Amino acid sequence: MNTTWADLAPSRRCDWIDQLRAWAVIVMIEVHVVNAWLLPGLRPDWLNYLNGLVAPSFLMAAGFSLVVSTFRTDGTLRPFWPDTARRLGFILLCAYALHAPGFTLADWTVLDTTQKARELFKIDILQCIVFSLLVLQLLARLVRSPRVFTVLALLLALYIPLVSPSLWATGVADGLWLPIRGFFNGNVDRGVQALFPLFPWLAFPAFGAFLGGLYRELRVTSAEGKSRWSEWRFLALLGLMGAVLLAWGGTTKHAWLWQGTWVRQGGVWMLHGRHGAWTWNELQAISNTTLPSVADRLGWILLGGTAMGAIELARPRWRGPNPVLAASRESLLLYMLHLNLIFGVLLAAPVVAVTGWRWNSLGWAGTLALTTAIIAFNLAAGVWWQRVRTTPDRMRSFQRRALAVLAIWFVVGGWWTFRHFLRSPELAKEPYAFLNAARARKGLPPTPDGLCRNPEEYFREADRIGKPVPPQARPEVAALILARRESR
Repeated sequence: MNTTWADLAPSRRCDWIDQLRAWAVIVMIEVHVVNAWLLPGLRPDWLNYLNGLVAPSFLMAAGFSLVVSTFRTDGTLRPFWPDTARRLGFILLCAYALHAPGFTLADWTVLDTTQKARELFKIDILQCIVFSLLVLQLLARLVRSPRVFTVLALLLALYIPLVSPSLWATGVADGLWLPIRGFFNGNVDRGVQALFPLFPWLAFPAFGAFLGGLYRELRVTSAEGKSRWSEWRFLALLGLMGAVLLAWGGTTKHAWLWQGTWVRQGGVWMLHGRHGAWTWNELQAISNTTLPSVADRLGWILLGGTAMGAIELARPRWRGPNPVLAASRESLLLYMLHLNLIFGVLLAAPVVAVTGWRWNSLGWAGTLALTTAIIAFNLAAGVWWQRVRTTPDRMRSFQRRALAVLAIWFVVGGWWTFRHFLRSPELAKEPYAFLNAARARKGLPPTPDGLCRNPEEYFREADRIGKPVPPQARPEVAALILARRESR
């Protein structure tokens, strides 16, 4: 410890941020498995809070990495084009592909719906990362000084959560052009809800950029071959910052939001406090957008990063592949892979019919087993792709084959689904444009959106095609169908 505490060799790669990103990937897979399969009511509050730290960790790590990759050691800027622009463009393409109507021509035409088209513009974590990094890139290229940028990134991290609650007031940004609507808040508008709007989530990559600038100044840049601080000393500072943020945020966030006087205005009760006037529903919506709430989560993340960095410095080195490091370096691959595996394969109707693993149908034993298996599969894929990367020709060969498969699938896939609902429009769950024409061909009365409104009609068609609904499931299915009448 004494020698490593005083080791002033400049850092070439930041271990603690790599570890933070890797474990964020791993916990993210757990989040999606638990959300998909665990029975309602079994998830404890502490797990919900832990899972809520995944996205801020990703965003902060992205902002941190931006500084190291944007500023050279001599303080000059690396060019934005082509490498950075292409990388961000590819991530953005992946982001919107995940919310596209589908991966086939049929999905984009006959199987498309108005709501599916709107969902394309939902702001999710990848969109938030790309647009946040574009904001920070613009800031870096305007000021062109790493030290000035570091200070401005900290000010931006403070400013964003100060103004975010006001942007979450009812009706703010409603009706704006959908591609930018979700930047402002996470309120539902036209059936679309942004999961990670820039307000307040831009605060996390901005704070990460501040940390990246600080790390660059203390650990990356050198004078006479030595950095200003050792890695251990920086980790000690990181832990201290985490403790201060956690203490202030944790003790302040409740009073920041809920302290004030309730006043009835025009038939609506509003809480008038130091930071504005809010209805009850607005208070629930803005609880994670305030400055203390952001500080509280940053505190836990920094303490976790400190612990990970310390363990990484002190642990013995083992031979062989490092799946955790592979998860960090191939985080986009694992993100795309596990989402498509869970929601595109394992929860597909034909697979569910065989496994019985329906939404929220498993206890802790089954959920933990699935979590372990899916994490192991994804880590193995990350290690495998790391090996493939070492041979560029082999990597490009895999990429060309994958693109060829996707192109073929885009042309031929999905048409059997169209054919199925053309023959059995009663069984459709999405309001496809052709449903009423299909109903007319069978002599069925039209409905406002083409969807079945009569449970007996649904059960009769299911029996006819040889896929009867089990008696125990019929009340639930009937309730869902009857609810369509009330949603008109």
